[in-house]
Amino acid sequence: MNVSIIKRVGITAVIVFLVFILAFTVFILFAETKGPDSNTIDNTGQKIGGIFVRYQNQVYASVPSNGYYLIKEADANSFRLIDDSYQNHQFGVDKNHAYCGNLVIKDFNPATAKAIGNDYFTDGKQTCYCASLSVRNADLSIFSELSQQSLYGLGIGDKPQTYIYPLTKLEPGSAPYHAILKTEVVTNGTLSYYQGKILPQTHATGLRQISELYNDGDVRESQNYLADGQNVYYKTTRLPIQDHPDLHAIVIDAQNQENYLIDPKQGMVYVNDMPFDKQYSPYHALSLNGGHVYHSLFLSKGGIFYFEKQKKEVLRIKENPFNSGGFKEIAPLIFSDDHQILYTEASQVWGGNKSPGLKSESTHIYRLDEPSTGNWQKIGMVDGNSGSVWKNGNTYYYFDQLGNSQLIPHSIYRITDQATVNALLATQIRTDDIRKLVHTDHLAEVKRTELVEVKTKFSNGYGWAIWILLAAFLAVQLILWILRKLGVNIKPFSIRDQHLKVNSVFGGSYALSDIAMVVFSIETAVEQMGYTGCFRIQTKDGKLSRKYMFATQIKLTGDTRQALELYIADLQNMLKEYQIGSILKNGL
Repeated sequence: MNVSIIKRVGITAVIVFLVFILAFTVFILFAETKGPDSNTIDNTGQKIGGIFVRYQNQVYASVPSNGYYLIKEADANSFRLIDDSYQNHQFGVDKNHAYCGNLVIKDFNPATAKAIGNDYFTDGKQTCYCASLSVRNADLSIFSELSQQSLYGLGIGDKPQTYIYPLTKLEPGSAPYHAILKTEVVTNGTLSYYQGKILPQTHATGLRQISELYNDGDVRESQNYLADGQNVYYKTTRLPIQDHPDLHAIVIDAQNQENYLIDPKQGMVYVNDMPFDKQYSPYHALSLNGGHVYHSLFLSKGGIFYFEKQKKEVLRIKENPFNSGGFKEIAPLIFSDDHQILYTEASQVWGGNKSPGLKSESTHIYRLDEPSTGNWQKIGMVDGNSGSVWKNGNTYYYFDQLGNSQLIPHSIYRITDQATVNALLATQIRTDDIRKLVHTDHLAEVKRTELVEVKTKFSNGYGWAIWILLAAFLAVQLILWILRKLGVNIKPFSIRDQHLKVNSVFGGSYALSDIAMVVFSIETAVEQMGYTGCFRIQTKDGKLSRKYMFATQIKLTGDTRQALELYIADLQNMLKEYQIGSILKNGL
C-alpha cells in the first residue's frame, strides 16, 4: 500500500474527527442560546397559572432545574389550569389535550378532566398520576442527553427532557379511583397505587401511614412507610415483616437522605427497604439528634452499625464503647453513665488545588478527658435550643447543638470565665456571638480521646475520565501497531523539488541551496525511558533552526542509543545523495 495514501487517509480521518468534536461542542453550547430565555418569558409572558406561561401566542411549561419547555401541541387561546389548587399547578388542559407539565397525556379527555387528590387525575374513564414535583429523567442517559442537546443546538431536535414531571397511567377497574391517606396513594378498592406505581398484594381498606418520630418528640405520619394490617411497604416495595402497632419510622435530625423503620418486636432496623443483619439484633438508634454527626448510628451488642451511602450497604464497626455501661443522652449527642462522658463530633476533609472537592466525611465518638468531680449539673439552655451550659465541680462547659452546618465544629467547649457563662445564658445571644466566643477562645477546646471513627470516602468524580484516557491510550497504541505492521514510518524530513521539508507540526521547508549542514544529536528522552533523536538545520547565512525531535519508529517509548545511531546513519546517507553535509554531535 502506498505510504502517502495511508498518510493522507490518516490525516483526513483525524481532521474529520476533530471537526466532529468541535461541531458537537459548538452545537451543545449553541443549544443554551436557543429559544427565548427564562427571564424573557417571565418578564414579558402572560401568566396562565401554575407552571404555565403564554408567550408569543405559544404555551410554555416551567420544569424546575431545566427552565421552560415549549408545548408545541398546546392551544394558547383555550389553555387553562384544571383548578386553582397549588397541588395541581403542573396539570393543564386546552380544547384538545390534557398536559402533565410539558407532556401530552394521550387519549385523556380534557373536557371531563378533574383532580381526585394526591397528584392523581381522571377524565371519568382513565386515571393518571402526574407528580407535582419535577425529578431528573431516569430514562435519559448522559450520552442521549448530549446527543439530543447537540441536535437541539443544530435546530433539528427538541430540547432534551432532562427533568420531568413523572407521568403514569393507572390500570382501569370496575370502580373509580379515589385518594386516600396524606401521601400519594389512590385506590379503587381492588388496586392501590403509590406515586403512580402499584402496591403489590395490598389490602386497601386497612392502608395506613406508619407513625414517624422526630427528635423533638413530635409524631407525624410517614410519607414513605405504609402498612395495611398485614403487609408493610417502603414506597412500593413490600418488606419481609408483619404489620403491628409498634412499628414506627424515625427521622434523625439533619440526616434526612435515608429513611429508617424500627421494628421493636424483632429489634430490627430497615434503612429504606434494606434490613440490618438479623444476627446482630436487637438494635437501637444512638440518637435522633444530628447536629454533630454525618452518619446515623445504630448500636447493638455486636458493634456500631451505619448505612454507607457511597457503597449503599450497612456496615459494622466491632468496637462499641457504649456496651460498657448504662449511658444516657443527657444532651443532644452527649452521653453519660455517671462516670464518664462520651460524645460525637463530625469532620470533613477537603482536597487542595490539585485535587479539589470533598474527600471524606467522618463521625467520631470521643471520651471526655477533662477532670471530673461528681455529677454534671445543667445550668440552663442557650438561646432556646442552640446549646446548653453545664457545670462539673467548679468548671463550666458549653454543650453545642448547632453543629458543623453553623460552623461550630466541636460538641463540647470549656467555658473560660464567668462573663462567658453570663453571655451564653443571656436571652438574645446570636449564633454569630457563639462563633466569636469560639474564635476568641472564651469557649476553649477540651481534652479528649477518640474511641471510634466512622468514615465515608468520596471519589473525586473523575473516574470516567481515567477510563476515557485509558481507552484513548490503548487506541493510540493500536493505531501505532497497525502502522508499524503496514511498514509506515514517516521520516523526520523528506526531500523533493529541491527542498528539504521537515515532517513536523511546526516544521518548515528549506531550499537545498541554502543548507550548509544538518546537525544530528542523541539526547535522553524527557518523559520516556530511552533516547530521542534531534536535528537542526544550519543555513549558509550562519543561522540555526529550532531543534526537531524524531524517533526510529512510530511508538510511545524511547529508542536505544544504538538504534538511533543506525537510523541517523541512514538519514546521513540520504542527505549525502543530495550533497548535503551532516554531522552527529553528542548534544545540541
